[in-house]
Amino acid sequence: MEDKIKRFGKFILSIDRISKNIKRIENNVMQKYDLRSAHVMCLLNLVNSNDGLNSTELAEACGVDKAFISRITGELENSGYITRNQNDHGSIYKCKFILTDSGLEVNKYIHDSIAVIMGEVSGNIPDHKLRTFYEVLLVIDDNIAFQLKEEKYGN
Repeated sequence: MEDKIKRFGKFILSIDRISKNIKRIENNVMQKYDLRSAHVMCLLNLVNSNDGLNSTELAEACGVDKAFISRITGELENSGYITRNQNDHGSIYKCKFILTDSGLEVNKYIHDSIAVIMGEVSGNIPDHKLRTFYEVLLVIDDNIAFQLKEEKYGN
């Protein structure tokens, strides 16, 4: 059991450090467009949606609250990277955000940058090991989320 605790401690520290370093890389790469990692998170989720996402869906996809999404989407709208789908009727909060042509251009730049970075970061790791790593990481993420949902350790 002691080994598992030590490994888990190293895992938590590594995940935290990786997350911080990824945000630094995103911020450095995105300076060209005057965007931060929070913007990247929203743009990537929007490009992966078929018909856009509303504020609630975007907040859930990004793992943040709606107030944060409201601020970020406002900044992205002001920059001309996203717009509200004009075909949506009803509440401003139910309208789906979609990418503009400029948003699609930025997403191509993000995608290309990620491809280069991932090639450099994981280039010497065989594909089958990366697949296994990501599969296990997702299971751990789901298990932790389940523990919080069950309110065993969450609020």
